[in-house]
Parts: sequence; C-alpha cells; structure tokens
Amino acid sequence: MTFEQEPGIRCEIAGRLHPLAYLGCRELNFGQRCALPLHPFRLSVPETVLAGLLDAPFNSFIQTCREDDLQYEESDLPELKGAGYPDITAMLAGHRPLLAGMLLDFMIGDLLAAIGRASGYRPPRARYWGDVEAADGRAYFTVNEVQTVSFADGCAVFEGQGYYGVYVIWLTHGKRI
Repeated sequence: MTFEQEPGIRCEIAGRLHPLAYLGCRELNFGQRCALPLHPFRLSVPETVLAGLLDAPFNSFIQTCREDDLQYEESDLPELKGAGYPDITAMLAGHRPLLAGMLLDFMIGDLLAAIGRASGYRPPRARYWGDVEAADGRAYFTVNEVQTVSFADGCAVFEGQGYYGVYVIWLTHGKRI
C-alpha cells in the first residue's frame, strides 16, 4: 500500500498511517451527525505540494469570487477582496489565516480529490445510470468534518473526524445500457 504520493504527505487516522488513494470526503451534509463510529484524523501536506495540488481549483474559485464581487454590492469574502484576490502561492506567503479559512470552508473536497488522483486512484466507470456495482466501493476513510486547518513546520495540517466506509447516493432508476 502507498501511504505517500509525494514525500511528506501523510494521513494518520487514530494515530495510524492511512493510504492516500483511499481517502475520501463526504460531499453531502458535510460535518453532519454520522451513525458510523467517528475516528480522529490528521492530514499533513507540505506547502510546496499544496500549491500544485490546488492551483487550478483555487484559481477558479478566486475568479468566481472576483466576478461575484463585481456583480453584487457585498462581498462574501471581504478579506479576499481586500487582499487583491491573490493566488495560492501569494496566500501561502502572506495570507495564511485567510487561506486556512478558505481551505476549511471551500477547498477540502478539491484537495482530497487531488490527493486521491495523484496517489493513483481512478473511480470505476458505471455501466449504466444507477449501477450499484460501479459505486465507489473502495474501502477508504471518509472525512466527515475538518475541524481545524493550521500551518506548522512547512506543512498545512488538517484535523477532524471521519469514518471508515463509503457514503454514496445512487439513483436506482434509469436506463440500462
């Protein structure tokens, strides 16, 4: 099993290393009550790697914020507007508290998807709409909630809770091919 996709990226669940390709994120009802047992996790991503993993989705998010701010009278992220909509490298250099908040509130799904792709995970291809057999059934750890994002020793550190198992919603009707 591969526990690191780049030197330094590590995920520990209840103090044990976990393979990065088997790390997912609950997309619906993020941080909601969970019937499965929750376990603490800690994901550590070197800052030098973070920018490469998030460059495209971060720039897209920044562009959307810029366009929204031009269209509406009030900014959802006035700190971002006040900073001049910096890219992720500039955020790491001079706006870490703002970046930590953005990662926590908006970018965790993008980060975990990028780490999964970089670690070799490829989702199965459905044979038809609602194909339960092709559901993402890998035995992985699903992040239910990121509670803190901090920077220490040259790394972005994400801590929170999650569970072992898969949270998948499949439509059960539709055409079979």
